[in-house]
Amino acid sequence: MHVDAASGGDRAHPRAARAAMVGAVLLAAIAGDAAAQAPFRIGEPTDAAPKATVDTTAAPDGLAPQRAPRDAALLGLTAPRGSAQAAPLRLPAPPAALPDVARPLTGSFARPVPFDVDGDGAASATVLPNNRQQNVSRPSTTISSLANGAERPDAVPLNALSAPERRELVRILREDAGTVRELRVVVDGEAQSAEPIVDRPIVPDRTLRLDGEVAASSWTVFLSTSEAARGGTLSVAFTNSVLVLPEASRLRVLLNGRLIAQTAIDSPDRTKVIVLPVPAELLRTGENAVRLEADMRHRIDCSVEATYELWTRIDTRLTGFSADGRAPALAGLSDLPAVGVGTTGATRVRVLVPRPGDPADTARVLRAAQAIALRGRFVQPLVEVVQPGTELATVPGTVNLVVGSYEALRRTVPAVPNSASQAPFVDLVDGPMGPTVIISGPTERDVEAALAHFETPARTATEGGGIEATPPWLVPGAARIESADEVTLREAGLGDLDFSGRRFRTAFNVTLPADFYASAYGEATLLLDAAYSRTIEPSSQLTVFVNGVPSTSVSFTSSNGRRFESYPVHLGMQAFRPGINTVELAAELDAEADRACLPGGTVPTEDRFVLFASTRLAFPEFARIGQLPNLASFATNGFPYPLSPEPVRVRVGGASLDTLGAAGTLFARLAVSRGAALSVDLVEDVGPWRDAGVVVVAPLPEVPSQVLQATDVADVIPANWLSTMPAGAAGDEPEGLERYDAILRRLRQQLRQEDVPVDRGTPGVAEPVPPPLEDVADRGERWFDDLSGGDGLSGLVASSVRRLRAALDLELDRGTTTVGEAFTAPLVAPDSTLVMAQAPAPAGDRAAWTLVTAPTAELLSTSLAALTAADVWERIDGRVTAYALETNEVEVIPVERVSYIATLPLSFTNIRLIAANWFSLNNGVYAIALVIVALAFGVLSRFLVRPLGRRN
Repeated sequence: MHVDAASGGDRAHPRAARAAMVGAVLLAAIAGDAAAQAPFRIGEPTDAAPKATVDTTAAPDGLAPQRAPRDAALLGLTAPRGSAQAAPLRLPAPPAALPDVARPLTGSFARPVPFDVDGDGAASATVLPNNRQQNVSRPSTTISSLANGAERPDAVPLNALSAPERRELVRILREDAGTVRELRVVVDGEAQSAEPIVDRPIVPDRTLRLDGEVAASSWTVFLSTSEAARGGTLSVAFTNSVLVLPEASRLRVLLNGRLIAQTAIDSPDRTKVIVLPVPAELLRTGENAVRLEADMRHRIDCSVEATYELWTRIDTRLTGFSADGRAPALAGLSDLPAVGVGTTGATRVRVLVPRPGDPADTARVLRAAQAIALRGRFVQPLVEVVQPGTELATVPGTVNLVVGSYEALRRTVPAVPNSASQAPFVDLVDGPMGPTVIISGPTERDVEAALAHFETPARTATEGGGIEATPPWLVPGAARIESADEVTLREAGLGDLDFSGRRFRTAFNVTLPADFYASAYGEATLLLDAAYSRTIEPSSQLTVFVNGVPSTSVSFTSSNGRRFESYPVHLGMQAFRPGINTVELAAELDAEADRACLPGGTVPTEDRFVLFASTRLAFPEFARIGQLPNLASFATNGFPYPLSPEPVRVRVGGASLDTLGAAGTLFARLAVSRGAALSVDLVEDVGPWRDAGVVVVAPLPEVPSQVLQATDVADVIPANWLSTMPAGAAGDEPEGLERYDAILRRLRQQLRQEDVPVDRGTPGVAEPVPPPLEDVADRGERWFDDLSGGDGLSGLVASSVRRLRAALDLELDRGTTTVGEAFTAPLVAPDSTLVMAQAPAPAGDRAAWTLVTAPTAELLSTSLAALTAADVWERIDGRVTAYALETNEVEVIPVERVSYIATLPLSFTNIRLIAANWFSLNNGVYAIALVIVALAFGVLSRFLVRPLGRRN
């Protein structure tokens, strides 16, 4: 239903007009709910069910245009049997191009949008030509499914579409006719494949879900010059919780800071797809910012706990850019970032080398993988080494990398040009097998020269960044903190945020250097600029989370509202870590009206809380010194390997292509985190490098015994690893990155199944979190209690010692237990599929040995691919990190004994801060030192004062 509120009758009788509008909205809501109860699915047309037709002839002036019914036919599809034939409808002709009318993002959601897709399926466009607003109705589209004239009893998945239906769906997504279309399809999670429907998937995450009453996600998409000039369509696909109230819930789409569309969140049973025309005027060459904002309200419950039941999940296969006709070819290396991502949120790099097992080619793979990740700005690069001669097809989000001499490649890679036979050659060629980066030359020396040229821009781009470098494309808006500094929410990418719901959430990122050392003392201060209204009850509060851990809370004690101006909120530095840190602000707002929860009470009419962009996070001066082992610093920038001028010695165990691909994935991900490549030197034996930095990537049977002994991995791996079947014995089980796709499909299906049931008895309960790994010191304490809990003198002494230590909070043995001395029972969960461990080099405290291993080469490649996802990579920490592929869980074993590496010139301030943090970690030593200093002071005082006293 479309209501023209700008007619002359409305202006003459405003009250009557408002009453008519309210009635029209209620009728539209009832019609929408009724239509939602009769979902349509994809099928073949039949003669028994007549088709609905749409006439796009413009309506007469002064008459409100009508909308096509929800069962309008598409793809040769029909309405249910027995339905009456729809009469032709008349709709105004659509404009030729989308006008540039949206405003820059400011944090406020009350803005006109070019396209507003209503909850009942109608799509209207709000345009502002010559400062005059018009409403233009758009046809909607519903994909339905019929079998022999009767509706199928079960949902037909998107993958089950016939070839003609699939081609027609792709055509709809590509069509750029200046019109907005709405599709509804059924997606079966178990049958979901990695194959996208759109030309360019754009979601850089494995899964994307917007939770709560307000949620947002933003990222950048790189477009080549030809893509930006061409324009096309942008499609956004989603499904949502059944408890979302569609009349009051909206999903907004922003492109380059401009609000271009909004739609009702009204598709709990099927996947809703909105297709938006995007002209070239809205796009730009290079980075384009995409942002999705969800504003959701509950259907029936006004409590804070009910907000945890609200979610909107984005479908990555149907979300992205499409264009009519053949996709434009990439022009050269400058267009490499336009390769983009696949539906897994990652960029796959398929590497072809003439001799994959040759040490020279292996070293080239590691170097080239880092360079292509940096040049392409790939956030999650996945390296896959394929055999020469393998037939490769074009896949979105995939780039080929060919390295070798011209003579070795010309028989197996037709894309290698003849110019590679005359001089060193580096270029990107877009052909039948997709975009391909070719590094070649007539001789091996020319290949090395071409590879060095390919690496050069990547290394100089971050020159001078040091260990603090973080690529700007990794986390857009992540502020860097080097020492005492502060950052405002505006600098972190947020604006003023007004909120009228019950649970407010927003987050921003700060990046700390890899040698950050303030894990036991000090406080950062959040200077809060905010306000809440007088309707908020004193039981409300604002909680600040750091890396998912509650840090502190602010209670709203005033019953008349309050304005916070630079209100200090102290955050313990213990929650921060090297690398990227997420600071989240969550406010739970209770009001008397929520307890009554009258009809319509879930949709507040006035703002309850506002967070101003002037809010700032201030850090004090903190200590800077490297720690070894520390896998968090290793994941941040490869620490401590960049400190040495020598290359990193790398051992790739075994001859499996999956192992080589895993090594390439690891170093490419480290290069992205660091912002520059690491120099590598391939070695066969680690024995001669006992005092140098070494990285070993190998399945467990291929790991040298001295590496197992140095990193103590043999004491923590589960026993079932030793009985795991060898590579190739798994039968039809997919291997390598193919298995990664299968695991990801199961993970997405599991997430969908978890969303279906709604437990109204325990709302607000988050996903179960496994208990924290037991610390080695706690295990020792338990053993001490068990062994000394008898009667007699030993039991009395043991009890006294425990009471003394508890009273004085002493930990005399902390930091002194040597790894492997005692309590070496396996600490890693039995379902772990990958272990990453680090330890000081056997003959050098400033160098590290790092091991990445798995039971088999296939699991090594698959698990490492999953570990490099941004949300998992940031959880790497401690001396050992274990990852379970099936559950996506990360387990961390903390460090027992730390070696320190100076990263900055010594200064009194830094030494003082280092000492403060060290004594805070070793409080037992601190207590003993205080006693010794007190005794020394007493003896010295007696020695100095005694000669001044009387002698009798």
